[in-house]
Amino acid sequence: MSASPPTQNSKNISNSKRSDLINPELFGNEAGDDEDLEVLNSYFLGKPEFERFYSTNTRLSFVRSRKGVGKSALLKQTMYLQQEKKTGDILIYVKAADLIAMQDVKSSSPDELLYGWQQRICSQINLELGAALQFGFTDDSMLLIESAEIAGFRNRNIVSALFDRLKIKGLGAEIERTRLKATDSHAVLQRVLENKDVTVWLFVDDVDATFVNTEHERLKASTFFSACRNLISSVKGLCIRASVRSDVWSVLAQHDEALDKCEQYMLDLAWSTTETGRILENKISSYFSRYYSDDPKFTSLRPETDGAKIRKIIFKEPFHWSGRPLDSFRPIHILSAGRPRWAAQLCKLAGRDAYDKAYSHISMGHIKEVLRTYGKFRVSDLYKEHRHQCPMLQEIIESFSGGVYRFTTNQLTNHITDKVIKRIGIPAIDGISAEKGALSVAHFLFRCGFIAARDETNVTGLGFIRHEERPNLLTSNVNLDDGMSWEVHPSYRDVLRIK
Repeated sequence: MSASPPTQNSKNISNSKRSDLINPELFGNEAGDDEDLEVLNSYFLGKPEFERFYSTNTRLSFVRSRKGVGKSALLKQTMYLQQEKKTGDILIYVKAADLIAMQDVKSSSPDELLYGWQQRICSQINLELGAALQFGFTDDSMLLIESAEIAGFRNRNIVSALFDRLKIKGLGAEIERTRLKATDSHAVLQRVLENKDVTVWLFVDDVDATFVNTEHERLKASTFFSACRNLISSVKGLCIRASVRSDVWSVLAQHDEALDKCEQYMLDLAWSTTETGRILENKISSYFSRYYSDDPKFTSLRPETDGAKIRKIIFKEPFHWSGRPLDSFRPIHILSAGRPRWAAQLCKLAGRDAYDKAYSHISMGHIKEVLRTYGKFRVSDLYKEHRHQCPMLQEIIESFSGGVYRFTTNQLTNHITDKVIKRIGIPAIDGISAEKGALSVAHFLFRCGFIAARDETNVTGLGFIRHEERPNLLTSNVNLDDGMSWEVHPSYRDVLRIK
């Protein structure tokens, strides 16, 4: 479906305003960890369950979600809020890959891998502490400073900015003057923090960035979380926040019973339909407040009360989908599977289409025009996110190409039997027994979001039930589908030429 031809008035709009549709800042940085902290704060949507994640009283917490939902953004927002408190806390943000690069542990022993993570984490913190101390009255503090100098931390401006407000009282007499080996980072950190009135916040992102499902990689990832637990219990004044993908965690938890003790520290991150709308409204409001700060028609709008007005700056509402007039964010939420990164990508593509065709607003027609291009990104992400769970995932997905989008449970399992199992056998899938054959494959497709249950009783006509909401569907013969049919997710249909 193409967008309707622009009216004369829409053609005569100023180019400076229309160009907002293709400004990459309009819908925010797709990588939350790359966004400017103040800009992120200006549009970040807080939720009540985040309060414990922000709190110093919560010494250990992990955020878990699918890719693109906002784990990195939550880590950065937490860091920003602590920074704004101006308490003098030490704030350290690091990629897990940077920690791994500090020490290569080739052992397959869980104990050695766990010890290696503890040493890496403590070494990273010690480097920051050494850069902050800036002098060496004791052997311990000298060790920290020397380590920081070796790594080139002392002269980096970002470190100076982080530690200008650091307050360490009575340096010297309180720290035991004992020569320690440079490798004994854990012991150094314990003594420094026990004697100093300071809190260190460590934010570790992308623990599973390069995860592949081998025994060594599973151990390497799972022992990170156990190492965090051990450090929190043995070191005062330390708060750790880290992120993990839901699919990776499900694999790790099957092989390491120790991770059961980490469940209490987990925050599962997800966004509802209305929350997706609020995120879009916050981003649009933030953008126009920054770029048109002297224009009261933008600066007077408040996302809390003026959501519809804010959306209509960019979107031509209502969006007509499934034969119904809808708020723009409802189809966007469905097509993005509730992932803010996907929503931003979809809106940016649609904004480019609207701009190229001389429109002043994004309509549902522009969304539909870009679905094939958008679908290429989604299929690529699907393979990247879940291929480690099922090496034959691409073959399974391609079996749906050129077919229909809706199935009963019997039709779905028959398709899998005829198009997949009879051709390549029962695929190996982590965490799912192959005993049920086609049903196991169907449940995996539900779990990874390729298919969703369609709830016809939903009044908006957009009633998709995801695995997170009903994880037991397609597992028990007592109630396989709760009377619902199954649909290939709309974001995949165009690229797979599904009817």
